[in-house]
Amino acid sequence: MYTKRYRCKRTGSRAARRRKMWGFLAVVVMTTSFVACGSSRQAGKPGGNKGGKRYERKPIVETTDERLKSEAMMIDAKMQIEMGNGEEGMRLLRMVLQREPGCHAAEYELSRQMLALGMTDSAIVYGVRAAEGDIKNVWYQMHLAAMYQATRRSKESVKTWERIVAQNPEVIEYYYELSNAYLMDNDGKGAIGALNRVEKKIGVTQTVSMQKAKIWSHMQREDKALQELEALAKAMPQDYELSSTLADTYMQSGQYDKAKECYDRVLANNPDDEYVHISLAEYYKMTGQPRKAYEELKVGMAQKNLSTAIKLRVLTNFYSSEEFYGIHSAYAFDLMETAMREADDSTSYAAFYGDVLMRQKKYGEAAKQFELSLSSDSSKYEIWEALLISELSGEADTAVLASHARRASRLFPLHPLPYYMQAIVEHDKHNYDKALELASRCEKMGFDNGYLEVEIYSLMASCYNQMDDERCVEYYKRILSKRPDDIQTLNSYAYWLSEKGTELEKAEEMSRRTLKAEPENPYYLDTYGWIMHKMGRDEEALRYIEKSMKRDEESEEVKAHWEEVKKKLNR
Repeated sequence: MYTKRYRCKRTGSRAARRRKMWGFLAVVVMTTSFVACGSSRQAGKPGGNKGGKRYERKPIVETTDERLKSEAMMIDAKMQIEMGNGEEGMRLLRMVLQREPGCHAAEYELSRQMLALGMTDSAIVYGVRAAEGDIKNVWYQMHLAAMYQATRRSKESVKTWERIVAQNPEVIEYYYELSNAYLMDNDGKGAIGALNRVEKKIGVTQTVSMQKAKIWSHMQREDKALQELEALAKAMPQDYELSSTLADTYMQSGQYDKAKECYDRVLANNPDDEYVHISLAEYYKMTGQPRKAYEELKVGMAQKNLSTAIKLRVLTNFYSSEEFYGIHSAYAFDLMETAMREADDSTSYAAFYGDVLMRQKKYGEAAKQFELSLSSDSSKYEIWEALLISELSGEADTAVLASHARRASRLFPLHPLPYYMQAIVEHDKHNYDKALELASRCEKMGFDNGYLEVEIYSLMASCYNQMDDERCVEYYKRILSKRPDDIQTLNSYAYWLSEKGTELEKAEEMSRRTLKAEPENPYYLDTYGWIMHKMGRDEEALRYIEKSMKRDEESEEVKAHWEEVKKKLNR
């Protein structure tokens, strides 16, 4: 029975109770703001009430019926805004201003809501009215300054922040905001002036001095930036990170001796600093001491607390491409290997390392790096191409090369290189028809700026030659039209003619050119000797063929030529 009576006393829905609660909260929120309407009482400052007594008795303000109606409208407007009915909230705020034209709290709230709805110009109009109407209300001033900053009205922002600082000279945070406002107005001196006012109040600090140094550097006044850092270093002699920053600034201004002193101080007090050796390497490079630069950089590359990504970024920034692959390549390659050694995140950088190894002609090692890279991302054709070239140049297992070439051609069917690699494998297995089929596919694709053109023609010429098909001559001519001094083609073409016994003078001229280029090559010596034999000049032929035999004692073909010429001479 008691429970039933208790439940009967509870009236109204949950929504009604929520509206009552909103009303109560709105009254609490709005009471302090609305007293600005027609009252000279100052709103509380951010950061606490530092002046007056906390529990000071407030003067009694006479409240009229009109005032109560306006207060009710303000409360209702706030409730509408909080519930997402912004348009209705603004309508009520405008009604308040019609009743109380000097109600700065309504102007402030209306400005905030207009800004939220993107009505920036109107928001500024009402923000100005509130801020100028109650100049001591810091919230109004800060709201106006924020709108000026958002709309790039930098001079108005500076003026507003100066007013805020003047009204609140003990609040340090406002000086930082004033400095930022000057920076937005491209007034570096004004920004530094605001920070100088902070230092007068709290003394030299790292935060202020570093910010001033950055501003001076931005203004291209490195001398002033150095002065700030030097004063800070003097005030904080045990801050070794600061010494590093000062040293870097000395380096930028060309004061290398002073920079070295700072780096030495850091190294003496913090030998485990992961960056000091890299900084010292830069110092030695700038002072013309590449060997010492390399030694310091190698120590830096061996630091375990630096990621591989950072190490490689440092390394590639330290050396230009010309230095990395040219005059300092020995240093650079060694440093690369040091950086990659025991790297637990090497997969991401394996392709770059593979490129370095390729340039060192370490094709087998390079191929492993390219495979490692492709194991995590097989979508990059250029890495597949590098892998295939490395495997071909490094004489990798034929089955492995063929497998990779087939997979690459499936992934990238419009690129000729994978088909060319498969054609090479089929040629070496004496499957000439299959090799020609693959090579012809490449030929039909066309040659982008001559890419692979000569190589494809050479392969096709070799296939036709091995098949004793005269179409090889067509491809020899194509090759020589592109590369007239291609000695391998000259030798193959000359030997073909000698075997057929035709155009021997042309064959002899081409073969002589190969010997001029490589006089000790046993194949070229044998070709020339065999042409001499075909031309009936067996004494000369014997000399060249015997010279070839001395350089290639295992060639059955050369031995057969030697026996043929000896037989002809009856020796």
